[in-house]
Amino acid sequence: MKIVKLLLFCFIWLSSITSFAQVEDYLKLEQNRITKAQNIEKEVQAFIVKNIGKYKLTNEIEIETIQHLNDEIEELSIKEIEVAIEKAKVVELRKLFFKTFPDKKKEYIANPISSSIRQSCVNGDFEDGTASYSFWSDAHPQPASGSSFFQSCGTPTVVTGTNVVTPSVNNFNSTITLIDNTAPNYQQFDPVLASFGQNIPTLNTNSGSKCIKLNNTQGYGSSDLTTMSRYMPSINQPTIDFNFSLVMDNKVAHGQDIQPYFRVRVLDQNNNVVDQICIIADPENCLFNRINVSNSRRILYTGWVCARLNVQDILNQPGTIEFSVSDCQPSQHFGTVYIDNLCGFVCATPQLGALSLDPTNINCPNATPEVPVNVCGTYQPPVNATLNTLSLNIIQNGNTITTINAPTQLTSDTFCFSFLPSAFGANPSGSFEFEVNATFNVACPAGTYIYDMTDNSANVGPDVTFIDCCLPTLILIAPADNVTNLDATTATQKERSDWIKATNIVEVGDAVFQNGVVYHAGNYVELNPGFEAVTGSQFSAYIEGCSSNYIYRNSDTNSSSTVEGLLEELNVTKLNIEFLIVPNPSSSSIELIMKGNQFRNISITTIDGKMVFDQNIELTDKARVDVSRYANGVYIVNLLTDDGDVYSKKLIKN
Repeated sequence: MKIVKLLLFCFIWLSSITSFAQVEDYLKLEQNRITKAQNIEKEVQAFIVKNIGKYKLTNEIEIETIQHLNDEIEELSIKEIEVAIEKAKVVELRKLFFKTFPDKKKEYIANPISSSIRQSCVNGDFEDGTASYSFWSDAHPQPASGSSFFQSCGTPTVVTGTNVVTPSVNNFNSTITLIDNTAPNYQQFDPVLASFGQNIPTLNTNSGSKCIKLNNTQGYGSSDLTTMSRYMPSINQPTIDFNFSLVMDNKVAHGQDIQPYFRVRVLDQNNNVVDQICIIADPENCLFNRINVSNSRRILYTGWVCARLNVQDILNQPGTIEFSVSDCQPSQHFGTVYIDNLCGFVCATPQLGALSLDPTNINCPNATPEVPVNVCGTYQPPVNATLNTLSLNIIQNGNTITTINAPTQLTSDTFCFSFLPSAFGANPSGSFEFEVNATFNVACPAGTYIYDMTDNSANVGPDVTFIDCCLPTLILIAPADNVTNLDATTATQKERSDWIKATNIVEVGDAVFQNGVVYHAGNYVELNPGFEAVTGSQFSAYIEGCSSNYIYRNSDTNSSSTVEGLLEELNVTKLNIEFLIVPNPSSSSIELIMKGNQFRNISITTIDGKMVFDQNIELTDKARVDVSRYANGVYIVNLLTDDGDVYSKKLIKN
């Protein structure tokens, strides 16, 4: 027995050393990627500086931008117009860089975490940097994007080939910055709030020396939506707790649907939302402290608070956590947030409360009236809030079939709804999902504020199924049972408690993951002569029985690490740079004119390369040179621009 214990101890010790080494290797890999991305960011900035004078916004976008600013800002100055147009042009040139050098974007996306590491909360508090996180910022120049992109907390965002960003360090003008009190330019307090006499720390006082800040406070000409994402191959904890500190603008004249917002959500491996928090800049929400800047503008801030996301529905499954913060739709008013202690941290009192349905997977509920269906869950009110309403929706294909307005059992932190199968309708078929909705009342200085919470039972697969209700056997034959990857789920998903025998044909659809055919049976799936899965189709079979859990068991993939090469419209056009010599030919002096750019050096050589004139000048687009003393013949005139480009033309001296 002592030998067995010793061997077990050695195994655990060696395993822990191996795991630690894997984490260290992963951190080194990520740090190398981040360093490359930081160097590429320097290339991006150099590209913008080099080309800022060579491009202009399209006339349509420039006119619309000016009109938008006139509508948004009273007494608009020429300088404000120039700043907004310049910012929009910078956004477009950044897009142009990644279109020109598409291979550069891969260094901005986090490497997938090894399956052997799983969720070990690597860098969850950012003390080791930003390894395993991906960052992007959608700069929506105004007004081209306008209301078509802004859906408040429902606004979509996805990493593309041109919106990727690598964090800077202590750069409060950057859309993403790593706050680090050991690095230059660290500011102890948020600079916007400090300017109004409110000292709110940029770092959580209970944390270490680093955190992440998303979005800047510039707003103005571009409605920025900035996102941080982290993929976890296997979530091994029932909640994900974190700290945040929110600072937002609020314009009195704006409706709540276009104010800045902060959204946090966890997505399962099929990109379904498991849990979500969304906070809109609302002065009536007593989560916020308030600074009245003017009659038309308020600054709202929270200080550091903690929050909780329930992920027990996808325990031991892949998931992605995503943080997003946005300016207001018209772009002038900012939203920004500090984030820290993402995992390995327990929030004793979640400021925003919590709501969670227990995972449910029921196949063919007993339709006998005396056998009820039970759906239960847990809740925690927001700080100083009381439960107001709690209801359950039964949903099929996005439509609510039945609403149960109150739970059957309710305690201070749990609930259960008990109902008969008739709630699914007469002769139900197909799949159903559960959704719980709660409202909580909070007494705020402005009056009673209502928090809304929603949670879906996000276990993989439907919550309730009435598909075949699990007969024991099934025979599939051609051509009656032939199927393509794109057929309805009732055709592509088959299960039996005993066996399936197939002689049908599975044909190709669009080859997109999950658009495939799945068979599973309790004892065996038999593929007999005549069965064929055509090249390019997707087919899988499992010994699983009637679980109604139709999912491809693929290897771990980092869904947030896929850079989609989406085509984005560029709203800039290249200026036509002209270099003129007037007059040409000339016998005395010439005037050198550059349209669309400026130059800082003039040189003149003979046709065989001998230098006859070389002079640095102040940056200009026009200069005069006396060539009267030169011998008659052909010369080459060269103009060097401030960004290093050389333009040459022949001069005939007569």
